[in-house]
Amino acid sequence: MARLSEEKLQQIRQSVNIVDVIGNYLPLEKRGKGYWAICPFHDDTRPSMSVSNELQIYKCFVCGAGGNVFTFLQNYLKIPYLEAVKMVAKMGGITVDELNDYHPEVKVDKKNQSLYDMHEEAKKVYQMLLHRRSGLMAKEYLTKRNLNDEIIEKFQIGFAPEGDVLKKAFIQMGFSQVDMVRSGLIIEGNQQHLYDRFKNRVIFPLTNKDGQVIGFSGRVFQKNSEEAKYINSPESDIFIKGETLYHYFEAKSEIRKQGFAYLLEGFMDVIAMYKANINNTLALMGTALTKEHLIMLKKITSVVYVCLDGDHAGQQATLEQFGKDILIKTLSMHMSFLEFKINYYYETSNMQNYDERKNYLDKLANDIALLDDPVDQSYYISMISNKSGFSQDVIHEKIASILTNKKSETDYSLPNYKNKPNTLNKFQKAEQSLLYYMLLDRNVAIQYEKKLGYMYNDTCRVLA
Repeated sequence: MARLSEEKLQQIRQSVNIVDVIGNYLPLEKRGKGYWAICPFHDDTRPSMSVSNELQIYKCFVCGAGGNVFTFLQNYLKIPYLEAVKMVAKMGGITVDELNDYHPEVKVDKKNQSLYDMHEEAKKVYQMLLHRRSGLMAKEYLTKRNLNDEIIEKFQIGFAPEGDVLKKAFIQMGFSQVDMVRSGLIIEGNQQHLYDRFKNRVIFPLTNKDGQVIGFSGRVFQKNSEEAKYINSPESDIFIKGETLYHYFEAKSEIRKQGFAYLLEGFMDVIAMYKANINNTLALMGTALTKEHLIMLKKITSVVYVCLDGDHAGQQATLEQFGKDILIKTLSMHMSFLEFKINYYYETSNMQNYDERKNYLDKLANDIALLDDPVDQSYYISMISNKSGFSQDVIHEKIASILTNKKSETDYSLPNYKNKPNTLNKFQKAEQSLLYYMLLDRNVAIQYEKKLGYMYNDTCRVLA
């Protein structure tokens, strides 16, 4: 097992700023002498995790999570400690020869090992067959789509011919009939007859977050085919569409490097972007964006630009018709999430109906009230006014009312515990508990001033 001296660990830890590292994953707010973030280690709703630029540590004052840059990456990304150290060393430009041979072990449920093995073997078979005589027409199709040998190799594209090549290969390799069917690569027909799922199609492998092949997507390539354009592997014990993003494993490092990701419609869009030297790309697998997808994305970036159905031409068509420069320019024209919501709610509302117009305003007013920048507020208020027909004055009054209500909810005096035992939320309890210990011990007050220097409640802040 790799060993690093304490001096080497210290050098690696000091090569980066924890504020910058955590800022790659979580939005940070400057408060007093430190930074604050929504804590990702418990069900947090307002920033309760402090990140200290001075001490190079983080600490949540609700759930207690804390540590240095190594432990943050280890716990946030759910990776081994040495993998976190290796990541930080790379960020800081530190060469760590001791970790050159270190590769984190991918844990696999033993009952699923045969499924992973079959998919890996299937990928090799498909790749080999693309370059055989039987794959000549499929190769010509890819060439016409401007997919050269380098791209074919990069994305491990293959070919599934007629016949049952996988079934025969799997039988020779000793896989059981039960596992063959369980993999989804082999279909069981009448009288237990087995046959390949993918036939006469160009094959694109699908990988999981660790880079293991877990499924395939097959595309017809012959004209006048009456079959479905695409067929995908069925969901299995190792392939769940709602937990799979195409190109996730391959794009992780580039996304972290760039600080953002493009989320695309399908794998051909990813390939088109690659041809334009844009590699921080992912694609959905023919399913809606799920909570699990968002959790995966959150582990590698907090900034995602969504390029889905709204781009009717598609990245491939844009690249082929107008070239790389126009594609890059188009991608730079980002729409904010709030602007997307304003347009989406408008498109799905009947603005001729007063109740729907009012509901349109109600759904967006809270979002506008959360904006701190008056310029941003003015911009979005003007946009909503134009779409809804309500005057800007009316929208300002609506937002003012929301802010007044929010202020009345958060303003409070220190309560009488005998009469109101359940009136404090967890954040208020945390701040008042800290005040209590500051009153008991001067050293606690000194530590508060050094590490935090800020409380959300005005009364508590003044007392502190």
